Amino acid sequence: MEKGKKKISDITWMVIAMLLGSVVGLIVGEPASYIGFIGDIWLNLMKMFLVPIVVCMLVKGISSMDSPEALGRIGLKIMAFYIFTTIAAAALGIVMTSVLQPGRGFIYEAAVGEVEIKSMPSVAEFFTSMFSTNIFGTFSSGDMMQVVIISCIIGIAIVLLPEGKREPVRDWFIAMSDLVMSIIKIALKVAPIGVFCLMASSLGQYGIGLLVTIAKILGVFYLCCAVHLIIVYCLLLWGFTGITPPTFLKKAFPTFATAASTCSSNAVIPVSMEVATKNFECDEAVAGLGIPLGATVNKDGVAILCGVVLLFSGQAMGIPLTIHMIINILFVTTLVTSAGSGVPGGGLMNLMIVASAVGMPLDIVIMVGGFYRFFDMGTTSMNCLGDMSATVIVDRMEKKRITRKMKKNAA
Repeated sequence: MEKGKKKISDITWMVIAMLLGSVVGLIVGEPASYIGFIGDIWLNLMKMFLVPIVVCMLVKGISSMDSPEALGRIGLKIMAFYIFTTIAAAALGIVMTSVLQPGRGFIYEAAVGEVEIKSMPSVAEFFTSMFSTNIFGTFSSGDMMQVVIISCIIGIAIVLLPEGKREPVRDWFIAMSDLVMSIIKIALKVAPIGVFCLMASSLGQYGIGLLVTIAKILGVFYLCCAVHLIIVYCLLLWGFTGITPPTFLKKAFPTFATAASTCSSNAVIPVSMEVATKNFECDEAVAGLGIPLGATVNKDGVAILCGVVLLFSGQAMGIPLTIHMIINILFVTTLVTSAGSGVPGGGLMNLMIVASAVGMPLDIVIMVGGFYRFFDMGTTSMNCLGDMSATVIVDRMEKKRITRKMKKNAA
């Protein structure tokens, strides 16, 4: 490649494939569905590695905390904020989609019968079902809820190991995580072919109605993002720090612009660090913990998307989500998004994992995935603005605590 030429990213190729597949599907019509099996092969390839991805990423994320004391007072406050906002984000996506119903009128016939509607279990049955009786059986069956629980237990167990024994085990999982991500990168190289075939098949079968429906989902998603930004981030900041919404949005704009353009939480870390320490005058120690930690564990934008897409899937298939499934969505979304890698397109993998955990077929998720770049600008922006708001709030809380302590000592 000539010097100065910018390499086209995998996500960009997927967008190109999505557009070409859409055009072919609309022009050819029903016969375009005959190539859908090629997309199904690629889809199966992605499904095949869901379990190792969940195990490796969750264990890697939890074990990277070094020790129970490593987070300390500041880390616990930041984590509490991230957990609260993630649950709120997923709940907001579910509620808004339930009210606006973007999936009404779009019937995904192939999915009917693929989802098993279970009766509402008792509280005891619900929690008992989270825990496996056979770890290998769980990995084989792909019960994602149990996989998540097992991964969390392994991660916590590694943290509790003596320091000399902890490092080799953690390094092994880090290496396995890198291996799995390398495999996924290979799958993403052929993703344009799979996306092209799936989109051509879908548009050939459903026509222009699919594009209209995707536009509806985008509208609901960005409406949820705006509400979450104002109601959760801005009001919490105003209440805890006195920083008004316009001031926060103005000072945090460099973070927003970088996030929307790169679609990578990790790529935004240097910019957010500078914004936190200079624009908001945060202590470097607080910013140094809050921003990088948030890039890994705080995925509010993805949580919103999970709620929106999964509710849409239920509406499109004519299957109302039970309380049991909604609780599953909230619980699994919080855990899975907390193990995100902060790389472009990582939210799509999170979405696939959550969909599998609640028993939704991945076909509709992949349809949305064909347009993921348009969603990713919003998910990454929300993720990074959430990191910033948490860091600023905890920084001000710590400064107030120090001030109170100094006054007490002076008295």
